[in-house]
Amino acid sequence: MHTDKIKEIQQVVSQALMKLQDLVSPDGKNQAELLSQVNLFLLSIMSTAADLVELAIPGGGASVYAEVEAGAKMRGIKSIAAAMQKGSPHYSISNIDPNDLPTAMNYIGQQLSITLTKAMHELPHPLRKVETQLRGIEALLANFLNQKFNNSHDVLNALCEHVHMALKDLSGNHPV
Repeated sequence: MHTDKIKEIQQVVSQALMKLQDLVSPDGKNQAELLSQVNLFLLSIMSTAADLVELAIPGGGASVYAEVEAGAKMRGIKSIAAAMQKGSPHYSISNIDPNDLPTAMNYIGQQLSITLTKAMHELPHPLRKVETQLRGIEALLANFLNQKFNNSHDVLNALCEHVHMALKDLSGNHPV
């Protein structure tokens, strides 16, 4: 995305936020209300954009939310624009070396764990149990293997071998 386009987007969003701020008392008494309305404004933009993408590209809405989260972790559009201007075709919030597979694997595992924990806390209280987690992981793994591999049973067997090795390493207090 070109710098001019980024500046135009920032200007439109800034104007909308200024208008939003006019709706809230400028005397500082309603700071909580301003924060609440800005959050609602941003969530409205994100959900509308994700819905539009989802209509055009089924499953694309999740990508929009992931990019928003990545952008927030990277401290916003200015940081992303700077990374893109340095010639980086794709920015990375993880800053993991492109050849560091073990760190990448641990990063993905950590992110999956965070997402799983968050999802568990979004469930009704009676469903927040280990069996629900295991069944969710089971469904994810089965769908993933079925969609991505022609030889899904062989891949699962190899995966199980690696999990057993990792468990042995963990029981010996060795990091995975």
